[in-house]
Amino acid sequence: MDLRDLKYFLAVANAGNFRRAAELVHRSQPTLTKAVDRLEASLGAALFERDGRGQKLSAAGTALRARAAGLLQEAELVRDEVGAIARGVAGTVRLGSGPLGAEYLLPPICRMLLREAPNVVLQLSIRNNYELRDDLREGRVDVILGFVPEQEDEFYCETLLKDTVVVAAVRGHPIFRVRKPGLEALTGYRWALPNRAVPSRTWLDHTLESRSLPRPVVQIETNSIPLIPRVVADTELLTFVSRRTLRASGGELVEVPLPAATLVRNFGITFRKDQPLSPVADRLIGLLHDFGKTLFDQLH
Repeated sequence: MDLRDLKYFLAVANAGNFRRAAELVHRSQPTLTKAVDRLEASLGAALFERDGRGQKLSAAGTALRARAAGLLQEAELVRDEVGAIARGVAGTVRLGSGPLGAEYLLPPICRMLLREAPNVVLQLSIRNNYELRDDLREGRVDVILGFVPEQEDEFYCETLLKDTVVVAAVRGHPIFRVRKPGLEALTGYRWALPNRAVPSRTWLDHTLESRSLPRPVVQIETNSIPLIPRVVADTELLTFVSRRTLRASGGELVEVPLPAATLVRNFGITFRKDQPLSPVADRLIGLLHDFGKTLFDQLH
């Protein structure tokens, strides 16, 4: 059943004859006649009966007229909804983010997206990067906002900016009384670190071991990265955190200047190679490309 044919049928049914209906919809009478003929052929029933110089609805036509307006309205709603999704101003995007992106980047990016596309639905999952990769692999998220590896074969990755991770401690920590501390100075203190599955923790362990030094003695281990700076601020534990986190601490935490224990990592987006992104996901990624670095740099 063609929706245009249905529209022309409804015009004839409301006008009472083909001539008046043709004038109302600005089409020729033969165009409307052919539309009704196609409908009758597809339905296997006559829709009109001759009534003097006009037409009156048959029983089948009356039944169709009762439903036609609703069908056309529903079709229009579907068209508008699909069109909005295609333009990236409606639809759902499932975004997974690590703690750093969630705390410093997602709030303003979400505001921007909803301002441009108020009917978009955002499903946000805040987890560690290694957990989100499993979610992406199994189709529970569409895009990951977090740290991306230097080499990646399984997923498609785009780097948005660089992030630097450093050893840090509360201001006044004893390590700051050591003149030009080396890596060996780190072994004299206890630490608050994320669990071993987090890549930055793995990197720190490997860095010390590669110089024949013991791994950090971890007194507080957690899967909550945002918790670590708050814990360290009230202790004499060392930690390993982003410089952006230090800046956000308001001066409570201070970097321990150790180039050998400084990790530069890529921060960006990750998504699957085998599934195209929806228009709204593309729109979100566009905002991250346009404003991500600027928003992070505002933490200086």
